[in-house]
Parts: sequence; structure tokens; C-alpha cells
Amino acid sequence: MKFPIIYLHIPKTAGTSFRMSAEQYFGPDQVLNDYGKESPNTSDGIKSSVYDTNDVAVLRKTGLQHKFLTGHFCMVKYKEIFPDSPVVSFFREPVDRVISEFVHFSSHYNFEGSLRDFYTKSQFQNRQSHSMSGALPTDLDFYGLTEDYKKSLDLFNTKYGTNFPMAKLNTGKYKGAAQSIASEDELVEIRELNQKDIELYKYAVENFDKQSTIESRSLKTMQRFCGSVGNISNGQVIGWTVDRESDVPADLLVTVNGEKRSEIVANLYREDVQRKGLHLDGNCGFHLSLDKLGVIAPGDRISIRTKDGDYELTNSPVIVPS
Repeated sequence: MKFPIIYLHIPKTAGTSFRMSAEQYFGPDQVLNDYGKESPNTSDGIKSSVYDTNDVAVLRKTGLQHKFLTGHFCMVKYKEIFPDSPVVSFFREPVDRVISEFVHFSSHYNFEGSLRDFYTKSQFQNRQSHSMSGALPTDLDFYGLTEDYKKSLDLFNTKYGTNFPMAKLNTGKYKGAAQSIASEDELVEIRELNQKDIELYKYAVENFDKQSTIESRSLKTMQRFCGSVGNISNGQVIGWTVDRESDVPADLLVTVNGEKRSEIVANLYREDVQRKGLHLDGNCGFHLSLDKLGVIAPGDRISIRTKDGDYELTNSPVIVPS
């Protein structure tokens, strides 16, 4: 097995328990954490190499000296830097996960709004799908289910020859009694706003016991492509895409709420992508003007994928602001 093991810690899926088990097994000095630049839980090595200097070479050297890398990040963030490392995660029933995160934010981050104020914010919707960057659970090297945590931990230990101890930390006050917190109308609305996560979780449950036998087509696509799209600013969407198997700029398909609106080519210079070593000459960016997409309205979802539709860029879809 190649180290570090990359663990996608999706919020409120038993990730803290799993991270602490890794620290107990490997030792705290063997675990790198990335919970954002300002988080006190983020390792100094990550802060300096990722957020201060953006030095991929130093990060790769530092990471390879550790056994475990975890945090709240998307699948593609570190897969590009450690292509041989196994990527693992846990998934949770989406409605319970959303409510649990609301309780967590209310208790620990002074969130003073209502449950509806929380779940109608786009950043708290489809969090599991967003972390997966368009991939399926079976595209991971291993995944567990929060609701079946002990069995998942046992399967992980068997697969990787480890002995992660059982730990239950940061469980919070919410124990899954959704009806005691949310009304029936709110439950319905949470489901409507998290359809991607509901489909992903259903797939995860159906394939949990046979995950190792399913061919990882999407992961192969992700190993070929990488890219990201930023938020809408000044009437434009800016991003980049790299095709590692071709010197020709990637062709991209743009849809609005699932309807095809445009095709673009990622061939503009991106100094930051070249500096990171992700593209030889950096000519892999794009600028997309919203006025080329026809009629759009606040709340519309703009998705950008490779032309064949197999790979959706990180942070896509972007939501048209009000």
C-alpha cells in the first residue's frame, strides 16, 4: 500500500472518530490534517506548503513521509499530488447528516438561524457529492457507512492490514431523531435540496458489500482529467481543465439546469496551474460569460463537464446568485 492514505472527511459522517483512530494507530505525528487555512486543526506542514507558499514539491515530499492525510476537501485536491495513494471516505444518510451539521454549527459556531435558514444555504447542500468531485462511492479505494460504522471499520482494517481502534468522538447532541428537530415539510424540502446526495447514498448502500468488485470507470476518468471552476464574478465563470492524455486543450460542455447551453475550449493561460506543475505550459483555462448562456435566473445551476460528460469539474455546478 502507498502512503499516505487519503481520507475525505465529509462533515458529520463519523470522520472525527475515524481520524482519531488513525492517530491512535499511526501516531499523531504521522497524520496530516487540512481543515482550511484558518482552522487550528490544520497541520503546520499543510499551512506552509498549501496555503502559504503553494509549493507542490514540498507538499509531496512532506506527505510521503506521513501515513494518513485527512480533512474537509474534495477528492481531486490531493489525488493529483499523491496519485498512488488509496482514497477512502464514509457516507451518511443525507437528511440526518444535514440536521446533524445544523446542530453542530448551532452548538459550536454560534449559528443563530433556524434549521431552514441553514439547509437552504447552498454551501450546506449535497456536501457528500461535492466532496466526491463527481465520482461514485465505488470509485474510492474503500468507503464505509456511518450507520454501520463498526462493520465498516472492521472491513477497513481487514483490507489494509491495520488495527484502527473503535472510537466514537464528536457525536454531538443529535442522535438521528429527525422528527424531533424538523417538521415534515422541512424534511421534504431537505430531501428536495439534496437529491444528489440521496442518489449517491442510495448507490453507496446498494454496493457497500460488493464495492471491491466494481470497476472504477469514473476514477479512471478522474486520473485522466483534473480541473476546477470558480464562483460567478463580474458576470463570468472562470476555471481550468487539464487532459493528461492529450496535448490538445480540453473541450467542455456547459449546461444550465441540465440543458445544454454552450461548448467552450480550455486554452487560456493559467500561471497558477502551470506553477503547481499540473500543466506544462499553463494554457488550460477558460472564461465563460453568462450572457452567452441565454436566459438564466438566480438559483440556476451551471454545470461544466468534459464534452463526453464523464468528468465534471470540481466546484461544479455553480449556482447563479440572487
